[in-house]
Amino acid sequence: MLRNFQAAVDDWDEVCSSLGGWEAEHLTRDDAHQEVRRHQRWVTELLSWGRLVQGATQQAEFPDKALAARVDARVRHLEDKLVLWHGDMPAAEQDRILQAAFE
Repeated sequence: MLRNFQAAVDDWDEVCSSLGGWEAEHLTRDDAHQEVRRHQRWVTELLSWGRLVQGATQQAEFPDKALAARVDARVRHLEDKLVLWHGDMPAAEQDRILQAAFE
């Protein structure tokens, strides 16, 4: 059962990883309004699933601590994406982070 769980987490993590390239291509354009809404929906859904998985991996009995740490890191990454792309961060701070991320 753990093998299937890990495979599901691997699939989720792979989708999360692919967002970076999509963001660079679609969200940095001036006409990205529709893509921004789509991105927010995707990140919210991925984060929801990640939090569900995180609840399971944080149980004391969960045997794979490395997988639990990977899930925690990915959930934090998705939370950061929501703040960066969809939060109330000042424009200057957004620009600074985007420049650092895509250098």
